[in-house]
Amino acid sequence: MAHRLVISVTTVLTLASCGSSSTVSTSPRATPTHSTTASVTPTTTAIANPCAVGTQAPPGGTIPAAFATALAFAPDGRLFYAERSGTVKVWQDGAAHTFASVQTVTTQPGGGYSERGLLGLAISPTFAQDRFVYALYSDADYAHQHVVRWADCKGTGTNATVIITLPSGGDCCHKGGRIAFGGDGKLYVTLGDEHSAGTAQATSDVRGKILRYNPDGSVPSDNPFGADNPVWAFGFRNPFGIAFSASGQLAVTSNGPTGDAGSPSTGYDLLIESVQRGQGYQWPLCYGYSHALQRAGCGGQPQPDWSSETGTVVPTGAAFIDASGPAQYASHLVFCTLNRGMLIVTPGSPHASVAGANPDCLLDVKQGPDRALYFSDTTSIHRAG
Repeated sequence: MAHRLVISVTTVLTLASCGSSSTVSTSPRATPTHSTTASVTPTTTAIANPCAVGTQAPPGGTIPAAFATALAFAPDGRLFYAERSGTVKVWQDGAAHTFASVQTVTTQPGGGYSERGLLGLAISPTFAQDRFVYALYSDADYAHQHVVRWADCKGTGTNATVIITLPSGGDCCHKGGRIAFGGDGKLYVTLGDEHSAGTAQATSDVRGKILRYNPDGSVPSDNPFGADNPVWAFGFRNPFGIAFSASGQLAVTSNGPTGDAGSPSTGYDLLIESVQRGQGYQWPLCYGYSHALQRAGCGGQPQPDWSSETGTVVPTGAAFIDASGPAQYASHLVFCTLNRGMLIVTPGSPHASVAGANPDCLLDVKQGPDRALYFSDTTSIHRAG
């Protein structure tokens, strides 16, 4: 989100947080040990996971949800969702249950506007084996953001462990905060420039980036800028939407300039349909369709696939919809916006085009196991299909 959101969302930012039986800890989980003897006969008999639940049906229609910033489906059909005030919930056995909670903040000290809170959510690609659920949230210390991991046991988060800690910046805005797993099994994290625009082009700094981690929070050895550097792509102002296609294509939405030095006061929200390894994406050298801000030619970096130009849409969550999805959305990338609801993307040259759809798609969107679309606004999660 961006600082210009004050008018459109200020009235819904104060939310009551819920409790949870889960406690965030930085202690590593114990690793089980195993022993065998010559007298043990191997067996192929499957042992049921005592924490698993049966196949679940997602919500059949609209359900209440308090500012559900992020949605994620588990392989068993359950819908997990993050409420910005600090609660992760799960739709299980036909009702919403509290899965876990974190201590976070949604305003600045003194109650001012802020883009902090519980912002991202992802399910492990090997959930059937490890049952891991991940979230990203702003620390109440106003200095850090964390990726935390729980193990799910029948709808309750256990063994909470902080696996990644990132800066959160001193002011209100540009936090990023989305997380998603790619087809390579790695965890991707979006982080805004935190109102320090120059950091977005510095590959030694995590701000203004798409970051890539192993599922345990360590840095993959094959990252483009070194084995100890989580940066995957750079040059982003405030990336607040991330989506992977089944083929591994990575799309990101990003909010345009608002009062940054020399830039327009609004507009120029972006979509990049296929983020590439090690690539830079213009901010703050340029904005929109390569309009120069600091450097003519934009450092030779590619322009976005789509820009709102002088309009303001405030893009948020995104999803690739497969061919089995509802006809209007099938085989399209879609994303939510605070100002125009859902936008359906059609690739094109030199630029993609967008068409409006559901006006209630304000925060996040996912395709469910029933092939329907699920998307959130500030009070509810809706179904279209």
